[in-house]
Amino acid sequence: MKKKILATIAITVGLSLIVLINIPTSTKANSNVLLASVEWVQAQLNPLQTKVTALEKQVAEQEQAIKQLQKAVAEGGGVVTPPTNPPTTNPGTPQDLPTVVYTTANNVKVHSGASRNYKVLATLGTGKGVTVIDQHKAAAGVWYRVEVSASVKGWVFTEDVSTTKPGSYVPSQVVTKGAVNVRKGATTTYKSLELVAKGSTLKYLGSFKNASGETWYNVQTPKGTKGWVLSTLTEVK
Repeated sequence: MKKKILATIAITVGLSLIVLINIPTSTKANSNVLLASVEWVQAQLNPLQTKVTALEKQVAEQEQAIKQLQKAVAEGGGVVTPPTNPPTTNPGTPQDLPTVVYTTANNVKVHSGASRNYKVLATLGTGKGVTVIDQHKAAAGVWYRVEVSASVKGWVFTEDVSTTKPGSYVPSQVVTKGAVNVRKGATTTYKSLELVAKGSTLKYLGSFKNASGETWYNVQTPKGTKGWVLSTLTEVK
């Protein structure tokens, strides 16, 4: 657009020069015509010059913005604009998510979405503990997204679960907090049968408190290895 404006200015100036060259200057009348022509040219150029100045300013601002973006990309980040009205934290937001919830009824349905109209992915018995990974506030109430197993994640309604562990609760899974040795017996003196990675889900078979007062869980790994893991290195569900 800037090129088009400059071209228009050049044409206007050229036409003005032609007019000036062709106007005789021998008489006072001709001098008046010449002065009028010059004033007319100036009147046409002034608005164009104002537009050109404004365009030059816009181009300079855009070039500066491009340089900032290029710098941000080179540094591996981006240009972040602070929100005018920062979001407020409401009760029931992800910051308040419970770590684990326990089913309070038999045949609790885990759905593929946050509604009872969605497909049922799993059915849980009473007192089953599941890890909470997200939540959604629907019109009918709050739903928790839970991890039933490594391959099954779905939604349960808050009225079907509780954050309080039931007194008769029996865990079904043991999740490792770090890399853990599954040992042949319930002390660290026993040899390791298998080393499982952090976040591994093991089948809970039972528990035992040894002479040192340590609680160990009897587990079965996904590979089928049965052994013992120290309770402080794991979390039961």
